[in-house]
Amino acid sequence: MRRSADGDHAVRQGVLVIDDDDALCATIREVLGEEYAVACARHGAAALDLVKIHEPAVILLDLRMPIMDGWSFVQQYRRVVGVPARVVVMSAAGDLPHIAQQLGADGYLRKPFDLNKLRTIVAAELAARPSARNEGDRTDRSSSAPLT
Repeated sequence: MRRSADGDHAVRQGVLVIDDDDALCATIREVLGEEYAVACARHGAAALDLVKIHEPAVILLDLRMPIMDGWSFVQQYRRVVGVPARVVVMSAAGDLPHIAQQLGADGYLRKPFDLNKLRTIVAAELAARPSARNEGDRTDRSSSAPLT
């Protein structure tokens, strides 16, 4: 969580975008930046460094990237973080629901996606995230957020 851009004491929840498409990253940052603290990483290895600083509540994850792909990122991320963020996989893959399930992702977003759908899924995943006092007992349970 981060302070709001205008310097007041409101705290904005973090969203980490992991995608090697700079234009997509910039668009997501523009669309979500008013409500959330948005950070971007071009690949999974860079994202592993960012999660230590950014502490995202939601991760928007591409699967195919150079250096470290989405699959490898998820494996490494879950080893190093105490309470993982909600992970939403972004891909054009035809079997995306199955891939998201195999990854243990909380949701998925089919590329190309509508920006309103992006806003909706981020809000739903944040709402589904356990409160801070209950985060320590998070288990693998199905998400109450829609996988659309």
